[in-house]
Amino acid sequence: LQRLARRGSRTVGRPGMSSIYFDKLLPLHDARSVRCSAWSRGEDTPLLAVAEVDLVHIFREDGEQLFEIRRPERVCTALCWHPCSLILATGWDDGTVTFEGPQSAGGKREDREMHRDRAMVTITFNPRGTRCVTTDADGVVGVWKTDHKGMLNQICHYRKPGVHDKIVFRTNSPSGEPNLDNPPFFFGGDSDAGAIYLADDMGLCSERNKVGASLLFLDYFHERDQVIAITRNAMFMQFSIDPEGKVVNERNQKLNIGGNPETLQGVWAGAGLLATTAHESVVRLWNLVDDENYILTLHGLDKRSSTSTDKVTSIDFNSRKRVLACGTKDGRVVQWRCSTLATMPNSDHCWQALPVISVLDCAIDRIRFGPGEKLLHARTDRSHVVLNEAQLNTAVQRPYLAMQTTPTQVLLHHLERQSGTTVKVPFHARGLSLCGMYLMLYSDKQVNVFEIAEHSMTANDHSSFGRENAPITSAVLFAFGMEGRIAIASGAKIELTNLLGHMQRAIQFSPQVEGCPTCLAVNGGAKGMFLVASTSANVIRLWKVSRNEEKQVGNPRVFEGANKMSLGDIRSVRVNIDGTRVSLLVDHYIAASDLGPGGAGSAAAAIGRGEVRVPDTRVFVYDVESDNFLSYMVGKHRVPISHTWDCGDPRLFACEVVTQLLAYEPPAEDDNSKASAIALEDLRKGEGEGEEPSQCVKTLFVARAEAVLLQDTISCSDPQNPFSMRMPVALLVPHMYFARSAQEGEVGRAVGAEQETSTITRQTLRDFVGLEHVDAETTSALLNFSYHLACGNTDEAYKSVKMVQSKNVWESMSKMCVKTGRLDVVQQCLGHMGHARAAAALRTCTEPEEHAKLAMVAVHLDMIDDAVDLLERCGRYDLLNQLYQASGDWEKALDIAKTKDRIHLKPTHFAYAQHLEAMERVEEALSHFESSGTYRTESPRLLCSLGLTDDLEAYVERSDDTQLHRWYAQYLESKANLDGASREYRKAGDWLSLCRVACFNKDLDQAQKVCEDSQDQAACYHLARHLEAEGRIKDAIHYFQLAGRMSHALRLAQENNFDGDLMSLALSADPLGMTQAAKYYEQRGQPSKAVVLYQKAGHQKRALDLCFSAKLFDALRRIADDLSSDSDPEVLAKCAEFFMQHSQHDKAVHLLSMSHQYDRAVDLCMDHNVTITEEMAERMTPEKNSMDAAQRSDILSRMAQLCKKQGAFQLACKKFTQAGDKLKAMKCLLQSGDTEKIIFFAGTARQPDIYVLAGNYLQSLDWHNETEIMKNIIQFYSKAKAHDKLATFYDACAQVEIDEYRDYDKAAGALRESLKYLTKSVGGAAENDLGVQNLQSRIALVEKFAGIRKLAKSNPEEMVSVCEGMLDTQDIETAVRIGDIFAQLVEHFAETQNFPEAHRTVERMRQRGIVLTPYVDQALLEAIYRNVGQPVPVQAAGAGAPAHGQPPPDDDVGEDIEEDGGN
Repeated sequence: LQRLARRGSRTVGRPGMSSIYFDKLLPLHDARSVRCSAWSRGEDTPLLAVAEVDLVHIFREDGEQLFEIRRPERVCTALCWHPCSLILATGWDDGTVTFEGPQSAGGKREDREMHRDRAMVTITFNPRGTRCVTTDADGVVGVWKTDHKGMLNQICHYRKPGVHDKIVFRTNSPSGEPNLDNPPFFFGGDSDAGAIYLADDMGLCSERNKVGASLLFLDYFHERDQVIAITRNAMFMQFSIDPEGKVVNERNQKLNIGGNPETLQGVWAGAGLLATTAHESVVRLWNLVDDENYILTLHGLDKRSSTSTDKVTSIDFNSRKRVLACGTKDGRVVQWRCSTLATMPNSDHCWQALPVISVLDCAIDRIRFGPGEKLLHARTDRSHVVLNEAQLNTAVQRPYLAMQTTPTQVLLHHLERQSGTTVKVPFHARGLSLCGMYLMLYSDKQVNVFEIAEHSMTANDHSSFGRENAPITSAVLFAFGMEGRIAIASGAKIELTNLLGHMQRAIQFSPQVEGCPTCLAVNGGAKGMFLVASTSANVIRLWKVSRNEEKQVGNPRVFEGANKMSLGDIRSVRVNIDGTRVSLLVDHYIAASDLGPGGAGSAAAAIGRGEVRVPDTRVFVYDVESDNFLSYMVGKHRVPISHTWDCGDPRLFACEVVTQLLAYEPPAEDDNSKASAIALEDLRKGEGEGEEPSQCVKTLFVARAEAVLLQDTISCSDPQNPFSMRMPVALLVPHMYFARSAQEGEVGRAVGAEQETSTITRQTLRDFVGLEHVDAETTSALLNFSYHLACGNTDEAYKSVKMVQSKNVWESMSKMCVKTGRLDVVQQCLGHMGHARAAAALRTCTEPEEHAKLAMVAVHLDMIDDAVDLLERCGRYDLLNQLYQASGDWEKALDIAKTKDRIHLKPTHFAYAQHLEAMERVEEALSHFESSGTYRTESPRLLCSLGLTDDLEAYVERSDDTQLHRWYAQYLESKANLDGASREYRKAGDWLSLCRVACFNKDLDQAQKVCEDSQDQAACYHLARHLEAEGRIKDAIHYFQLAGRMSHALRLAQENNFDGDLMSLALSADPLGMTQAAKYYEQRGQPSKAVVLYQKAGHQKRALDLCFSAKLFDALRRIADDLSSDSDPEVLAKCAEFFMQHSQHDKAVHLLSMSHQYDRAVDLCMDHNVTITEEMAERMTPEKNSMDAAQRSDILSRMAQLCKKQGAFQLACKKFTQAGDKLKAMKCLLQSGDTEKIIFFAGTARQPDIYVLAGNYLQSLDWHNETEIMKNIIQFYSKAKAHDKLATFYDACAQVEIDEYRDYDKAAGALRESLKYLTKSVGGAAENDLGVQNLQSRIALVEKFAGIRKLAKSNPEEMVSVCEGMLDTQDIETAVRIGDIFAQLVEHFAETQNFPEAHRTVERMRQRGIVLTPYVDQALLEAIYRNVGQPVPVQAAGAGAPAHGQPPPDDDVGEDIEEDGGN
């Protein structure tokens, strides 16, 4: 495979040293015949099984085949690895299930009985590997008991219609308790009904749901104990199973997943977050917790938009890395990293797009992450590729630099000659080391050493040895002259061998205390060679290595802080040249169960996939002498991924930094979804806005044992290819060395095994620009100068370079001070340079910003780009605008003015126009004069100064600007071209000037026409003055009027005695003009006109005086009609007196009210019986706080009495209420007869007397048939505590029940209520009260008669006897109507067919004079008389019997109303 080199993918996997994906094409016979594949679960020995017809290949992570399984003439149809061991379960087309693998205790085990002669479809283990479920093409589902040693025993099986290729275990229970040991499982698949079954290993299996179509996706939402299913017709179903086995919380939804729903693939991208794709250009994410969804799109993922037309064809999620990977139609792998830790990723802003990888040239139909974080398997119909993320190893020692470019290839570069050669090894190199004249490459089992020929620049094989029994963890090479040594970390020791691999000494480690060595690094110089090692227990050990011994420096140091808390897990160490400091890069492991809804989920944590490796945002330095750890935070959401020390200075080192949202920050920082999304938006803005590059190198100084200080930041962007990044590989002052792609092509391709892709370039460090070739002493002085500046020690910085005499060096240092922002030091440098102009400019600069002063210096040092950067950083865009103008860069100046400095936009256009004028570029100058807004004067000036009068005329003609036409008209007028001036004045709309020119030409007709057409007041005024001077007074008055100058018109009319015109002019004048005209008419003896004008002018008092003196009554009435409450009280009083004298009392009352003479107004109404309307009453009502309360109440009471007398009862009620006399108000309201208002008023008044009045009034209404009225009567009497009234009312109710309905039961109830309230009314003497005793006897009789009716059914003879007895009872009619007793007897005898007795009873009624019809039905009478053979007697029309016992109607209402009638 030919693949281009890839940069920028280092954040895809574990951020160690800069990394790439190495691809390995699996050696298959026919990739199209592959039916299935599967990754093992363990990270220690990751294996990939690929089934190819009758052969199952087992590959290692590097693509090498470990072993194979063959069954001739059979086809492997299913694969699955045991979750806890390296045992592979395979299913075949004849129904055979086999268990075998490296950890199988009893060798190969197989079973052919359960699925005999039926092709296997799928094999699935439960999370702990204790049960295995298999399915075949005939619908048989088998359950097996298994263990980590390969045991395989049948338990049970089920047969269900369809092909069941979807199996998920129910790892949670309805109670919320996890069930991982032996959980039941759901299964389903390709069936028309879409049935989903729930089964266990006890032989229990039942259908739980039907989704109506074949299943494309079936999975289990562990946190909520829910089943998630998606069908071929794009139906989404979500449901739970309650403890009784019933489906609950069911939810169905039609998904919008594009036009190919049958191609849908889905995967969990976090707890409750489902990611799906169906051959679209987007990935859809469904948040099942919050019921929301959003998309991740392929558009815009790379700068060339090469993914815009691509489609996603496969998907997988790595919970350890929190990375979502997608394979595409064009053979790319697209990845997004989730940027949230504590919350669910709720939008696309929470996903950081990683660089795109181009892997193959055809569609990737399946992509799967391997165990851990580094492996990815991509499958197409042509090939299978394993992508392995690996470190890009580098090593440097003067004069050589080595960098790994492919798994088997290293580029060896000569730093001084800038040339290189390629070194290849027959294995995948895990690391390399360079020392002296030797280059070493190693894998976990092999070491190759090459000897470098200096003159020919070739690397020759020196030695090679293997380590089959003790895998190599890390190795380094160091040399003493021509003699070399190798340190190899293996197991719990470091072996020191010669170049042939013979061990000479060993450094032992305690695995329990110190851990095993995992990372080695070596460095050295004049003080010797130093070896550093970090262990799996995060212990650091350091030795000074000589030819004969290894002397330990200090004690082993645990990587922990002062509080004994771990600072993280060390992933990389480097030691400086003198062995005094060790730099470290660190990771942190975060449990998935601690990540919240956005994490991998509690189920993932429970089955061993629950840790996320997160890089620290800090780089640490261990200071050996102080035994202390220093740290430097490279930025929020930025992480260091590689580091290297300078080969000459022990204080300086560099680290490569990239943006990564999923990064560990110190506990004080708060990382949440919203902050991450905002940070991601900031990162997406790019470097164009002056922010720190997304990928850069930071050079850092270690200031003794105190702090790590930033020296400079260098972007990794390749200047020659803006679409790619460079990789920093070495720091050798004065250069930083980078590796970049040697070929043009797409960024982000995987790297093939045999392809060289990189070349070495170098970039001069900022402090050494222009000084690359100075001697070593000057280089050291400059480095010291930079170090002391970083420490903030200006004096020491100056001392370190004060002996330097070269002006070039001082100039370079001045430029360096500008770049580093050291304004204090740059003054000294300018002095040593002798740059007087720059020093003077700096002293006289008054700008408050330090960056602005530095920019001034930068301009004098010809550092224009730096000056621009400084001014942009301090936001002084006005100065930047001036800088661009001074530099002649007018386009940039205008751009800054338009976007950042708009206040100076017009001055910038003006300055550019002046520049163009000086260059005689007339057309462009005119354009910018127009943009500056000065064209009205500057454009004519420019054209006139150049004598371009014709061009001037054409320029003005083209313009629509009135001011420009006015200027040109004035220009023509000055040249005596009055016709041309008039034409231009007309175009400009300058009617005054046009009229002035016409008057100057004595063309008054034209002037009048201009004024009449334009109605311009200034022109009319000018013409009027001209006509006045000409003696044409009438015309002058007319044009003064048009000009709105009425004072001049009135003046002329008065001076010339134009009385007829004066009145019309005065009425349209202002108040002052009206007053002057009124005085004129008053003097001329025309008071009527004077009164009108005085009134219009607002002088009403003067107008009234004139009316009274001239007896102008009509005018006086008109004045009175226009008066309001805001008029002068004296004027109102005079008018009122006038109307009273002339018997116009209603107008007088109106005016008295407005003048606040309420007493007189009310008296006038009473004396002359003036009808009071509601509006008049409101005017006569004083404000609450305008007078004494008693006086106000008296006025309102008198007004209310008058309203009552006039029959305005509701208005009287209102005024009595305002006066505070609610009782009288209620009595007035009762006379109005408005029941609704009476009830409302009584409810709001809350006075017992008013309640009683309201109740009495309501009794006079038809309360028998109006339930609401009856309720209000009872309510009002109850609130008034008028128990006697209530007793009387209930007595009346009882009588109504008797008279109208013959309902003695209800009547008894009403009488009992009456007795209750009568007892309360009488009080303590109720027992002896005659009324109470009478009422009690009435109740007894009524209840007795009510009981008779019931007795008629049970004991008729007794009923007849009781009725007869009651007829003989004295005063029976006070309680029971005799007619009702007789009627009861008649009805009884008629019912028993005893018509003769019924006839005798009717005759007895007639003998007593009782009218029959109110008591006995006419039909019943006819039946009785017909049966006895007698004619029906003729009844005289008349009322029924009197309502015995009913008291006369309550007449309190009338009494209460009348008693106030005389008031």
